[in-house]
Amino acid sequence: MALDKRPIGFERLDLEEVVHEMLTLAARGDGSGWMNVQPVVADEHRPPESPLFKLFTAKGPAVPLGTWVPGHHYRDKWQPASAGLQHAGGRHAAKLLDEQGVTEPEGWNRRQDHIKRGLVYELPEGQDPRVALVFLVDAMAQLVEFPLSGRWQAMVLTQR
Repeated sequence: MALDKRPIGFERLDLEEVVHEMLTLAARGDGSGWMNVQPVVADEHRPPESPLFKLFTAKGPAVPLGTWVPGHHYRDKWQPASAGLQHAGGRHAAKLLDEQGVTEPEGWNRRQDHIKRGLVYELPEGQDPRVALVFLVDAMAQLVEFPLSGRWQAMVLTQR
């Protein structure tokens, strides 16, 4: 599958371009695109990760990865939008986030909270994608053990 990739750099208080791209993907409704979001981490703060360690550890990636997939039709059935988060925050990340004041938005259905595969949520139909973006950014900021730069990178991925 060939993908077009479009990176967008942003800060927590300047989400307009990213939200615009999310709305564009959602309007397509065909499941041919999604968005990944990660913090921009300075090299001196990036934790080392060996491929061998990743293979045998139960933890997710040290630099968290958020993913948003818009709702779409698949085989004549509606698939709701979803948001996911891979992280190295350990077990019961949803509980940890709640303790840190980052709560699941109303109407979200937690489908998974796994130590390696991360958190996955099913989102209510028609929800503003900004809600998912804010949650992912805030959650990632709480699930890291090193300083963040305040910069973020979104990668819009669409099938050709």
